[in-house]
Amino acid sequence: MLTLEKLRTYEAFNGDLDGWVRASTGEQRSFMSDADWYLIDALLTDIATADSGLASPTFMHEVENTLGTSTADDATRDALRALSRQRGGETT
Repeated sequence: MLTLEKLRTYEAFNGDLDGWVRASTGEQRSFMSDADWYLIDALLTDIATADSGLASPTFMHEVENTLGTSTADDATRDALRALSRQRGGETT
């Protein structure tokens, strides 16, 4: 389950998984996994695709479902959307 704390960690390492593996603290590694990192990357890509206007309604619905089932709350979903816009749809 993605949380604001996990998104903040992702942002602190600028989406760089290798950097997180090398430089994160034990505390950061205790609450966030590689799977969380990959999920954030995938959701950022999916959100950017949905927002591009080129996605099918079915795809957009799937993205919303995934957001709903993989995030802790509205604040986390909003933060993911904001991060996607901030990055211009690009992920690392």
